[in-house]
Amino acid sequence: MMSSRTHPGLVALCDALVGIGLRKRAGTTFTMDLNDDALGWLGLNRASRAGGPGELKMNPVCGVRIQSLERSLAEIEGESSHLYIPATVSEPLRYLVPTESRMDWILTREDPETNDEVIADILASLNAYGLPYMRKRVTLEAMSQALVAKEGHRWQAVFRAPVALWLLNRNEEALSAMEAQLTEIGSQENAAYDNYRAFSAALKRRIAESAAPR
Repeated sequence: MMSSRTHPGLVALCDALVGIGLRKRAGTTFTMDLNDDALGWLGLNRASRAGGPGELKMNPVCGVRIQSLERSLAEIEGESSHLYIPATVSEPLRYLVPTESRMDWILTREDPETNDEVIADILASLNAYGLPYMRKRVTLEAMSQALVAKEGHRWQAVFRAPVALWLLNRNEEALSAMEAQLTEIGSQENAAYDNYRAFSAALKRRIAESAAPR
C-alpha cells in the first residue's frame, strides 16, 4: 500500500506551501517566521472520516507559537522546549473560513486537475483567513488575550494563560487564573489534574520569587 506521504495530491500541496514561503518541518508540519518571537504554524491534518479509495480529506490546522512563552512553560514543567511543537493556539483552517465559502478539501491520486483546484482553495483560504488569524496573535499581549479566552485547545490554554500573564508582569491575574482552574478541578484525581497541580505550584513559586524584594 502506498503511504499517504507519497500521495501525489499531498506532495503537490506540500510543494505549493513551500512555494509561498512556508518552511517544511518534520512530517506535514509547516512554519513561518512572523516576528522574532512568533512562528506561524500549519499542520496538514486529515479528517477522521476518509473519502473513497485513494482520497485524502484534508483538515489543515492554523496556529501561532510564541517561543518565549513555550520556553518558559517547558522550564516550569522541567522539560525541554521543542523548536516548533506545539502551537500555542490553533484552529482548523476550515473553521476560520465563512460557512458559505467552505468546500471539502479532498485530494485524489488520479485527478491532478481536481487536486489543483483543491490546493488553490486551501492557499486562498490560508491567505484570506489563516494568515490574518496568525498575525492577530503574534505578540505576548495578544496571545494572552486569546489564551484567557481559552481559544484553541482548552486544556493547553489553562497552562499557557497564567504563564503569559506572568511574563507580562500581571501576577495577580496569573494567580487568579490558576485558582479558578484549581477550583474547577476540585478534589478530582487523574494524571492530567495532578500535572496541573504540580504546574501551578511551580509557577506560584516563580511568581513569589519574582515579587520578592531584592
